[in-house]
Amino acid sequence: MARLTRDEDRAVRLFLAESCEDAPADMLLEVWRWWDGSFSHPDRPRNHPNFPRAGLLRYTDDSSGRMRRLVLDDPESTPADVARLARDPEAEVRRRAAEDPRLSPADAVRLLNDPEAYVRDAAVRSPRLPARVLAGLLHDRDTACAAVTNPAIPVPVLHRILAAAAAAVAARR
Repeated sequence: MARLTRDEDRAVRLFLAESCEDAPADMLLEVWRWWDGSFSHPDRPRNHPNFPRAGLLRYTDDSSGRMRRLVLDDPESTPADVARLARDPEAEVRRRAAEDPRLSPADAVRLLNDPEAYVRDAAVRSPRLPARVLAGLLHDRDTACAAVTNPAIPVPVLHRILAAAAAAVAARR
């Protein structure tokens, strides 16, 4: 195995990252630099059981946004790290911050105006959005579909939304 983890062919290392449960952490981290995962193995190597979690804060100032995204996986990361990455120049890093449960309500609201739609969509689903902002998103045709997936919406409110939608469909018939 050790020899295979140093193989010059990326496909060999990729196969190990996707299919080998005892793949070493350093190789998984190296593969993460260039591989996003496949349909058959989504989010590999990052969700591999041997993928490192500790020590990822060292990538806070890395030139690669892919590596900066890992900072929030470190158990030592803080809400201050989330706030910093929510202002990162790379959209993928901002999206990762928008998905973090430690995102501040103010940053969640600010990311609703991000230039990238997928960052805005992640912010719309943030349970950290203030209720009044979330209510506004639910009433806006452009954001309602994404906002209704926000986990902070109480179940009784979801029932009322569904009942209102069903009544609207019935009225059109």
